[in-house]
Amino acid sequence: MSLGSELIAHARGAMISRLRGLPLPERHPVLSAMRAGVFVTVESIVRSGGYERREVRGSLGTVEPFQDLAYDLAKISAKLVYSIPRFTEFDLRRSVIEVTLVDGLEGWDGSLDGFQWGVEGVYAVSGSRRFVVLPQTMIERRLIGPPLLRYVESMVGVPDKLYKFKTRIFYELRPEGDVIERELWKSRVIRQYLEVMR
Repeated sequence: MSLGSELIAHARGAMISRLRGLPLPERHPVLSAMRAGVFVTVESIVRSGGYERREVRGSLGTVEPFQDLAYDLAKISAKLVYSIPRFTEFDLRRSVIEVTLVDGLEGWDGSLDGFQWGVEGVYAVSGSRRFVVLPQTMIERRLIGPPLLRYVESMVGVPDKLYKFKTRIFYELRPEGDVIERELWKSRVIRQYLEVMR
């Protein structure tokens, strides 16, 4: 089984355990040996007017590990699924799960020169406030280039500290279906920005 499939299966297992009131699967033969920040997102498949779209139901995570990856992923997945109002096991079977691994957290001066769009995320600290922008959010909201920094300031004010980090993003194509690693750097939105900046 690929790393992405292991991550998604573990997250789903923790969600089902939480919904059924069972103990969480905090150990895993592969993930217990790893340490990384991790974010989990649940998207429901919504069908209307002959079309199908994905709707984010919730997202939760941490840029730095608390314990090992198996433990952190189980705890975050369980907390996330419990925080979504009226979310049931039936809803989970109709939802796709995305897991984002975070690594290489480092201080950042906000310079966009050499920023790896589609790979790197941003973590801002302003007083007691903490704010994270994942690469997929940058693309979905078209926060490529200076709009990214304006967005961060609009959410937390002028940050006291800025960090950036690298990600790997794993995503179910269908509920309980095949898992792929997203290659966001190939996005049309990023290509267009880079062409303009040449």
